[in-house]
Amino acid sequence: MVPFWFSLSALCFASAAVLLYVDIDRRRGRGRRRRSWARSHGFDYEPESAEIISRWKRGVMSTVGDIIAHNVVLGQIRGEAVYIFDLEDVATVIALHRKIGTNVVMDLRLKGLKEPRENDMWLLGAIGPRMVYSTNLDAARRACDRRMVTFAHTAPDCAEIMWNEQNWTLVSMPITSTRAEWDEGLRAVRQFNDLLRVLPPVPTAIPQTPPRRNGSLGRPMVPPAELPPSRSVPGLPPGRSEGRSEGRSEARSEARSEAPSEGHSEATTRIPEPGLGDPAAAP
Repeated sequence: MVPFWFSLSALCFASAAVLLYVDIDRRRGRGRRRRSWARSHGFDYEPESAEIISRWKRGVMSTVGDIIAHNVVLGQIRGEAVYIFDLEDVATVIALHRKIGTNVVMDLRLKGLKEPRENDMWLLGAIGPRMVYSTNLDAARRACDRRMVTFAHTAPDCAEIMWNEQNWTLVSMPITSTRAEWDEGLRAVRQFNDLLRVLPPVPTAIPQTPPRRNGSLGRPMVPPAELPPSRSVPGLPPGRSEGRSEGRSEARSEARSEAPSEGHSEATTRIPEPGLGDPAAAP
């Protein structure tokens, strides 16, 4: 009996070793295929990365914990960054950056998959083989035009979940996807990214400038010089200064002094009429 159990335990140990070897070889083979695929597209390859995972929280990313992305590919499509990476044995994700972000989230996933785990996601309805969820049903309804309906029917089945977050559009595929399916995922994420341009963009804050005071443009306002306090003169109404009264009194005195001098000059040059007391005019 003892040899039997010993042989059985040895057989189990050998089977576990074979399965472990197969799994390691499968992961290494996936990394080799991903590296070769990245080289054929002119992209960069990294074995793993722990930084890019923290950028996204929705879609399939909400079902995984604190893990590391493996077989990471980084490149550019039409000037926008694109990532392709594996989430352990969960899924392969393609993320495409977009210039204009939006706060509206749309989630298109195949029927039969679990609904999103986020509390702010609402069911809009079904479009062909996919269910549509969004955080803003009105904006998502406007985005579901004829092009979106056509895309939902023609998108490859390998693109199981498609969603967006801020400035990113993402597609989740099975972990067993092939090179051809990676190419199809790239085309799908580009088409889905173009269709999401109708969503309202993230509002930008407009800087407020303080109102400009009256004055010349671009010149600083200089405070007026302090004037000496005006002396009050008795008999003047309030608001008039002594200087004004003195100036006006001097002007009046000059006018009076000039008036008699003019009259005297006219009197001296006047010629008397004959017969009015002039002795020369007497007979």
